[in-house]
Amino acid sequence: MQLPLAGLEAPVWFASASSADLNELPPETFLAEAECARSSEFKFGQPRENFTLGRLAGKLALAAAGETRRDIGATGPLTPTLSPSGGEGEDFALRLRSIEISNGERGEPVVRVGGWNPTALGVSLSHVNGLGVAVAFPAGARVGLDVELIDAKRAETVRKGVPLSGEEESWLKSTALPEATALLLLWTARESLGKALGTGLACKWESLALREIERGGEGVYSGSFLHQPQFRCISRIGAEAVMSLAFEIA
Repeated sequence: MQLPLAGLEAPVWFASASSADLNELPPETFLAEAECARSSEFKFGQPRENFTLGRLAGKLALAAAGETRRDIGATGPLTPTLSPSGGEGEDFALRLRSIEISNGERGEPVVRVGGWNPTALGVSLSHVNGLGVAVAFPAGARVGLDVELIDAKRAETVRKGVPLSGEEESWLKSTALPEATALLLLWTARESLGKALGTGLACKWESLALREIERGGEGVYSGSFLHQPQFRCISRIGAEAVMSLAFEIA
């Protein structure tokens, strides 16, 4: 799904994958060889599935982005390779398998096609139990994505371990959202910004604080950041999860 974001010149492409999708596309049909090897290192089934769902969502987003580039006549190394026009099935799985999402020095996703590193597209991905989400975007754009299940224990960890700004505390007191949901919205927004900056959480958590959060519709919130005013975020609240997308505005 292609998403236009206000203030971001380039479009982004969003995709999600759930445990049920693995019945249609078993991991061995779409994971690249290196991804299969990494998946086998997980000792337990849930972490392995989470890894797999994140990769599937990432590949679906990249495939959609590559198809759009081909449709508009763009040139570049990804356009002839990522073309999901064949639909579901073995042919499409092979196209997904040609994409490898590895990790850079700081753990950031790195896109490779056919064993080499193109420069046309980037990807950000996240996963929780039973759900993987991803967003693909033109290389050079700074975009990050994060998702969390709405969970009281997880929210309590955020409350106890994350120093909130005065602006965030004020919003928590004024919002009609349940506290657990609101805390996880703040957390996913911060983590999505860390991914967009390329640092992840390897920075002072205070530097990722939000300045303001506004309701933009049913279950949708937008915000800006206290120390990174060139970035904005969009958060969506579902029945079971909260997802935030941070992006640098033009």
